[in-house]
Amino acid sequence: MASSEAHKARTRPPKLPRLPSNARITKRPLLRPPIPSPYASSASPKVVYISAKTPFISAVKRVRKLLELIDKRTVGQVDLGDGRKGEQTLRTLEEASQASEKQPEEVILKATNRAIEKALGLGVFFQGQGDVRVRLRTGSVGAVDDIVVDENKTQRKQTKGKSEKEKGQGDMADADGNVEERHDDVNDKTKNIEAEDVDLPETQIRKLSVLEIGISLK
Repeated sequence: MASSEAHKARTRPPKLPRLPSNARITKRPLLRPPIPSPYASSASPKVVYISAKTPFISAVKRVRKLLELIDKRTVGQVDLGDGRKGEQTLRTLEEASQASEKQPEEVILKATNRAIEKALGLGVFFQGQGDVRVRLRTGSVGAVDDIVVDENKTQRKQTKGKSEKEKGQGDMADADGNVEERHDDVNDKTKNIEAEDVDLPETQIRKLSVLEIGISLK
């Protein structure tokens, strides 16, 4: 059990450093390759990207349409009228059948983060269909985020910190020694402002969980 926990700790991506209060994250859309034509050959994967707002029935119809095109492309047009041409067609069908048994062409559903729940629902739906196979694969992908620094906010905090520091230095100590505590508060605020003034990278990479569902005809 200890070894499994150590393995999870090694595979878990490190936490991103906390940003100062004058910086914010702007998320970029995930980079995706161009979607090939539904009529393309099996060399081009047929991918359907699922988001949290994807209509369920629309996704089902799209997958069914792609599976229908895969079936037509695999079988092709059968013409047994001519003897020699008919034999050649039968051999072609036999080769296509053997190839599909080894590695059937799939329609791949891809989802990340909040959309994973919807993709799982689609996977469960197709598992209940008797004419398809469903395979689940998990992984991760890197997403690039932009770090935006609010220069006006930084300048206002620097000005406020300097004025508080000058005011604290000008105060006289009272009988209870409260000024020492006030000086400590001013020093802490000054340290926070200095921490916010450090150079920040323009971008950072975060890891997203990815679910792939491969759906193929039996």
